[in-house]
Amino acid sequence: MLDNMTLKLKVNSPAVRDALLDGCAWVIQFEKGDQEGEESTARICAFDPERCERRIALATALDEQLEAGYAVVDVPVEVADGVARNVAEVIGEEMAALVCDTYDKRPRGGFIRRAGGLMETLVALDVGIRRQAVPFDTFTLARQ
Repeated sequence: MLDNMTLKLKVNSPAVRDALLDGCAWVIQFEKGDQEGEESTARICAFDPERCERRIALATALDEQLEAGYAVVDVPVEVADGVARNVAEVIGEEMAALVCDTYDKRPRGGFIRRAGGLMETLVALDVGIRRQAVPFDTFTLARQ
């Protein structure tokens, strides 16, 4: 079970902080939509109001850490997927902006630096989720 599991995540730039804040807002909005009876594309057949409230509380706690300016935050695994989804979208937006800047009005390095920091965050989230969700198996490693 993923309850009460967190992963430490370094917040290495304002772009990362903003993406994580937007991810928290997305999770909260998604769960509030479920509570209001809207159909969720992720859970059409299942509705658990306690889970929704827990996820809202976890996303709110993460949001508070980010707003306080912490350099390292505790990301609850239960909301990490929703937050990671938003980070991936922001990476896509950065790359789209780079492609659309055909006249080189803005330095390419800025786009790439922001996207690189965001990608580092996305990978850290993914690794953390996998470590928490999939138990470490020494037998599998020994066979390789």
